[in-house]
Amino acid sequence: MKITNSLLFTLLCLPLFTMAQQNTYSPYSSFGIGEFQNQGFALNTDLGGVGIALRSHNQLNLSNPASISALSLTSFEVGVKGASLFLKDANLQQETFTSSMAYLSLAFPIAKGVGLSAGLLPYSFKGYRLSESSVWTDESDTLNTHIDYIGSGGLNRVFFSIGAELFEGFSLGATTNILFGTLEERRDLWSDEPGFINRRDESLYTVKDFSFDAGVQYQTTITDKQLIFGATFSPQANLNASNKGGIYTYNIVNNFEYVRDTVSIDAAKSNGLVLPMAFGAGLSLGKEDFWFVSGEFEFKEWSKLSLFGSPDANLQNATQFKLGAWFIPNKKDIHNYWKNIQYRMGVNYNTGSLAITELSQDATQENLHDLSLSLGFGLPLKRSNTIANIGVQLGKRGAIENNLVEEKYIKLHLAFTFNDKWFTKRKID
Repeated sequence: MKITNSLLFTLLCLPLFTMAQQNTYSPYSSFGIGEFQNQGFALNTDLGGVGIALRSHNQLNLSNPASISALSLTSFEVGVKGASLFLKDANLQQETFTSSMAYLSLAFPIAKGVGLSAGLLPYSFKGYRLSESSVWTDESDTLNTHIDYIGSGGLNRVFFSIGAELFEGFSLGATTNILFGTLEERRDLWSDEPGFINRRDESLYTVKDFSFDAGVQYQTTITDKQLIFGATFSPQANLNASNKGGIYTYNIVNNFEYVRDTVSIDAAKSNGLVLPMAFGAGLSLGKEDFWFVSGEFEFKEWSKLSLFGSPDANLQNATQFKLGAWFIPNKKDIHNYWKNIQYRMGVNYNTGSLAITELSQDATQENLHDLSLSLGFGLPLKRSNTIANIGVQLGKRGAIENNLVEEKYIKLHLAFTFNDKWFTKRKID
């Protein structure tokens, strides 16, 4: 595997640039820890998110650590993504575009049937600005006030996984995660009226702690086809977190803020962030280098998520149903490149972790479902073991009824998988 110095520098610096950007404009990121990010790689995304029952000797799969035991080569994969978001409510429409690092990962076999992997990817993002205005009147005067709700930041995930085939067909895997990052929330009460004393409430939640996942896979052969069952489990995680913020009043004079009074808030808690338990199961059937189809479900107990002991009443348990498939027309046809391509497709339906009717805490609840379709291609590069992964995901979440916001999105991703033999002793000096 040959990587130039300039390419290596770009790959190492890429996370630093992309994670510093605002990566979502969804008003729904105001709830919980923000908008949860897809935790799969390019292949998983193209297949509608499936991966629990997926095994590949040359493609990385984060959905189930047990699958690492199938790797036969060292694999390095890096991906970027972009998303167009179309927001619409009863009165307004807005279009936004964001781009960010999708992930960065390295995996390699250390013995027959045993593999290790590590990587970095985003976990959740906050990125919203919501405003509401009020008019107060009496017999002699009128007062216009405004409240702005602003959120930014996000959490990132570093993972270390091991997978091993304990006996023929049965593999077990485990993952250690390091979650870290800062979420910022701000509430401004202000007015343009002279002499009005504005107020700002600000909180910075910082997280840095460990969590764990586990998975199993069982593979058997039916004639010339592989039947695979997989399951994963993530226990509830109580993470250390700190909250640093303040409440202060201020005036605005000639477009400058002048702080009047300040009250500081500084707290730390061993279970400051409680992440929910999750589990999933999947079944797949395929013929090596020809075709593959898989279906799975995943459940997450989002209602148990809490930040500094405060659960969000708008969060509910969610279930995802996923179906994905790929096929290669003829991998051995050296004269027709189009027959060597891996064509991928998938569908994902999520019952949704949010149940609201308005972007407020006291609204009557309504579920926000999320439905998406995915298409992708695995493009083998000639005279190398590199695969270029290109895909698109089209989806919709929410609706404009009951003062909600409808989100339609188009997500694009590009990733490269570099495969080579590492740590192999030379036979001839």
